[in-house]
Amino acid sequence: MVKDLTVDMVVKNCKLVSPRSVVEGGVAIDDGIVVAVSKTPNLPRADVTIDAGGKVVLPGVLDGHAHTSSPPEDSRTGTRAAAHGGVTTILDMPGTQVGVFSPEQFEKKKELYAATSYVDFALHGACASGYPEGTLTGMWELGATGLKFFLSSAGPKWPQTFDGEVVERFKELATVDGLAIIHAENDHILRYNWDRLKEAGRRDYAAHLEWRPPMAEIEAGQRVIYYLKETGVKGLIAHTSLPETVWNVKRARLEGVQVYVETCPQYLYLTAEDVKKKGPWVKFAPPARSKETVSETWRLLQRGLIDIVSTDHAPYSKEAKEAGLKDMLAAPNGVPGLETLLPLLLTGVNEGHLGLEMLAAVVSENPARIFGIYPKKGVLLPGSDGDLVIVDLKQRKRIRNEELLTACGWSPYEGYEVVGMPTLSVIRGNVVLEEGEVVGHEGLGRFIHRLSP
Repeated sequence: MVKDLTVDMVVKNCKLVSPRSVVEGGVAIDDGIVVAVSKTPNLPRADVTIDAGGKVVLPGVLDGHAHTSSPPEDSRTGTRAAAHGGVTTILDMPGTQVGVFSPEQFEKKKELYAATSYVDFALHGACASGYPEGTLTGMWELGATGLKFFLSSAGPKWPQTFDGEVVERFKELATVDGLAIIHAENDHILRYNWDRLKEAGRRDYAAHLEWRPPMAEIEAGQRVIYYLKETGVKGLIAHTSLPETVWNVKRARLEGVQVYVETCPQYLYLTAEDVKKKGPWVKFAPPARSKETVSETWRLLQRGLIDIVSTDHAPYSKEAKEAGLKDMLAAPNGVPGLETLLPLLLTGVNEGHLGLEMLAAVVSENPARIFGIYPKKGVLLPGSDGDLVIVDLKQRKRIRNEELLTACGWSPYEGYEVVGMPTLSVIRGNVVLEEGEVVGHEGLGRFIHRLSP
């Protein structure tokens, strides 16, 4: 770097966090790309200089599992909520409202998000029954970062795949070194329990816990690991709520299986007791587990046995959720989380559950690597996109529904006090969040094509 060169932006006086260290320094960004990372005195002149004041600076934060096209949310409101939470790249999941079951649907969704997104975005595709061979590899070739599979029913608008078809599609993906993202719960157990509970007239909050017991998740996780091993495809087991699956993944990796594991903040903060008290407002699948399980999940996360933390942002309306106040089984599964992901994890840092280096691993570098967009995203290195988030580890804030930007207008964490907030974020050299307020604009986000394999 020539010191008398002038670049677009310099962010100085930072505590730069990576999975390997926390170092003092700064970042120079030009034409949207990181061009230097060095001690602050060695940085070049810039048209815009941001003084981080010694605060922690993370590489751009990725949410690898968001549903931002589920009404009342749409691509505009959902990505604006992501920006508000300090997320700089979302990897959006398919849904039935904006289907991504074919290459044609993939391209249509890409065009929609390119016109409306506040943050950079990548897209996962989906495996549904009835689509011809080559559909998944077609989406992979268009830049998809993963293909979503369900071992249980995803609902009446998502044609269900049963195990034989899942295995065949795994084989298809293996031919292009693709990534399968799997919702792993035993369909037969869930269906039997559903019928049993409905027949018994169960409408209480605890019925949700009995519908989807730990056994259903553990068994399906074991089964999918075996399918991955036999077909040779890479896989990510989504929204894992149980330590048993984490350990099963670790053992499989020692045997050479390419399998990863994701968890979510709801499995670090919410418990089965919360379900019994709050009902539909904390109803998601798999469900929240015991306090002891939550404590063990934190421990496994800090040990590096959980690869990524994502939101599974599923912003159902208040009206849809209120159906569960009278009949818990009638409410949809899912909670919003884009705006609370980083504050909750920073609170975990302040409470001693998580180190800053591990935080950078699970929300930045690891998801970028797993989804094939590293080193463009997830890291602050010369040549990477100029994405970063300044956080104030000391800032206290109480989560309030009325302050959220998500279209659903509520959070399962209403009233929680968090310690640690994103205060400023930059995407490709553009300031998107400043003093906690979104200053970016609709359409700023770019499609991030998978780089590898």
